[in-house]
Amino acid sequence: MSELIRRVNSHPSSPFPSSHSPYTHSPLLKSSKSALSRIAPLHPNRRTPPPAPPRPPKPKERKTKKMVEMEERWEMELEEGVPGWFCMSEEEREGLRRAKKDKELGWED
Repeated sequence: MSELIRRVNSHPSSPFPSSHSPYTHSPLLKSSKSALSRIAPLHPNRRTPPPAPPRPPKPKERKTKKMVEMEERWEMELEEGVPGWFCMSEEEREGLRRAKKDKELGWED
């Protein structure tokens, strides 16, 4: 098919001139350095954009009255049932609270 198109375009009356090279025409091939230097560079004084602002923290879910009462009850049970509760660090207490919550709500593996 390309051979047929090439033959038809080679006729002098053809509206499409025949190309002698197999490469496509590029307007930059015949440009001189002086012509290219007159083209303005793209944003020569552009600064890098500032980093995106951090996302706002998600709003904490409001606890229902029932959930607050349950957590208070769990806290009382832990205070009474775990020896040395008041001597523990806050991280240790938080771990035990989380384990108690998971156990009570059925998340135990």
